[in-house]
Amino acid sequence: MDAIILVGGQGARLRPLTLTRHKSLIPVANRPALDHLLNWLGGHGIERAVLAMGQRQDDLVKAYPEGDRGGLTIAHVVERERLESGGAIRNAVRAAEVEGRFLVLNGDVYVDFDLGAALQAHDEASARLTLALCQVANPSAFGVAVVDGASRITGFVEKPPPGTAPSDLVNAGVWVFEPDLVGEIPPGAVRVEETLFPSLVGRGENVLGYHFEGLWADLGTPGRYLELSRALVKRSGAPLLAGGAVVAEDASVEGTALAADSVVGPGASVTGSVLWEDVRVEARAQVRDSVLADGVTIGAGAVVRGAVLGRGASVAAGARLRPGEIVEPGERRG
Repeated sequence: MDAIILVGGQGARLRPLTLTRHKSLIPVANRPALDHLLNWLGGHGIERAVLAMGQRQDDLVKAYPEGDRGGLTIAHVVERERLESGGAIRNAVRAAEVEGRFLVLNGDVYVDFDLGAALQAHDEASARLTLALCQVANPSAFGVAVVDGASRITGFVEKPPPGTAPSDLVNAGVWVFEPDLVGEIPPGAVRVEETLFPSLVGRGENVLGYHFEGLWADLGTPGRYLELSRALVKRSGAPLLAGGAVVAEDASVEGTALAADSVVGPGASVTGSVLWEDVRVEARAQVRDSVLADGVTIGAGAVVRGAVLGRGASVAAGARLRPGEIVEPGERRG
């Protein structure tokens, strides 16, 4: 069985992190985000992952070349123009010669649930399309699905205002397609979420909503990315330190993932944050609830809370960043 992974987006909502790194390569628990999806697919017997890419994504091509990856075959399909989800699916099916039932995954999600059970439910329901649905506390930021007693989807509401959502089940970005559906995707650059899916439901077609139990996250914004990292650190029971990461004996690191060769200096504290490669947090500095991209330097005694810093940015000794501040790649503050 094949899986199409939609990785053609530019990651605009994750800027400045994605100004210097493809969104599928941002570190999640000190491994590229795409690693988690590929390992999940391979662990459930998927034979081939077709990466539906945009142009000028050389970093992604280099990190995940075509060929075998531990039993999972990687294939590339490059879009000549922006196709959105529907056009990308149609293009990938044709170019990669996908046959039979297939999966589609958004490339900016983290998923960890029993895919085999979802496929079994799809079979048992004789569904034409199955959408994996995740229960969330605040569905207003997502596409919400309404299901009946048989788990068939009866309607969609896109990003309902707080307190008005008819359901707390959201589209998790993992879909099971029967092959004949490809011909029903409207031509051009269209989103299946706005065209095919509501059309099928409106016509009373058998669209299954598979409500899964497991960890899921949309990595579309720095805030959600940070929430996922903290959840994975909590699940591990200790901070996640990659090879070469150094923490001074009297430094404090809690609820944090430190990528390779990052350094936390004497008396410094880092809490609930994500540090990419080669980050330096100097003596007595404080970092909380922040994302620091590769090569960032936080000067001695500086205080950084609730901030996002792009590659090579720096904060001067003793400086303070207010919550919500964004520091562009290479920019110096303080």
